[in-house]
Amino acid sequence: MQSHLGQPRLASVANFFKTHSDDELLGCYAWCQAVASSLLPILGDFEVAFRNTLHRALSQHYGQQASYDLMVLSGDTANAPAHHRLNPQSRSDINSMVGKIQGKKGGRYQITPDDVVAALSFGFWEVLVSNLDHRAHPQGLQAAILASVFPHAPDQATCPYSTAAFRLRVTKLLARLRDARNRIGHHDAIWTFPEFDEQGKVGFIPRRPRHSVTSLQLLANRVCWLAGWMSPSIPTYIQQTDHWWSLQTLLSQQALAIYRRHGGRIGTYKALLEDMPSTSKNHSVWFLDRLKARQQRAQNRAYHF
Repeated sequence: MQSHLGQPRLASVANFFKTHSDDELLGCYAWCQAVASSLLPILGDFEVAFRNTLHRALSQHYGQQASYDLMVLSGDTANAPAHHRLNPQSRSDINSMVGKIQGKKGGRYQITPDDVVAALSFGFWEVLVSNLDHRAHPQGLQAAILASVFPHAPDQATCPYSTAAFRLRVTKLLARLRDARNRIGHHDAIWTFPEFDEQGKVGFIPRRPRHSVTSLQLLANRVCWLAGWMSPSIPTYIQQTDHWWSLQTLLSQQALAIYRRHGGRIGTYKALLEDMPSTSKNHSVWFLDRLKARQQRAQNRAYHF
């Protein structure tokens, strides 16, 4: 398998985790895969909630509907009613997506705004937010839309929705989540994902495996924290899923050691679960205490950039 994964990729894993055998190397690689597999649906929940909330806010603003053709899917903006003005690249992205959907569904299929919303990339929505203050938009659009999307955003007394500072904060935070999503999607080095603070500023970059554990825990916490700006129900849902539970189980040096020892082969995750406290002990209480302690350590790290 090593020959198919590629020497440069495996060398980066071996150098970072200081492995001494093929088993250790593949075990560390498998641990990173398992962590990424648990992170992806958490990031996915955020992305789907965010793009739907943003589209709904814009639809209500322009068309007083939950889902309105604010992007003008026909491309005929000259004769369109109220619609959102897009830069050339965003318009090109939409036209390209319309063509792809039409190719799959057939020429007679009537494409809906929801079809396009579901197909556009994370980056499209990040750019859309960054351009909300453009002079081509109605006055006050940025404040109205961002207040609707993020009704629970903190620091409004010092950084209100209408300011460039708030918009920049949002786009920086979105960029950090997009980077994490892209690293996972491209099987990139999730183990060196940098920490970032509540402003989206990049900080400490992991240099050792224990740093990776802290950084990835901080990432998960940040996803839930930012999702809570939209609605407290979103992080509540995320933190009650098996994906979240699995991630917390994997994010420890103990879990990494078990993966190293077993080489990531079948039965490794089972061995990890068996290594937890016995059922005679209150496992739920143990797990929650362990989770709170780790989250607190990650939070403390965030304040020392």
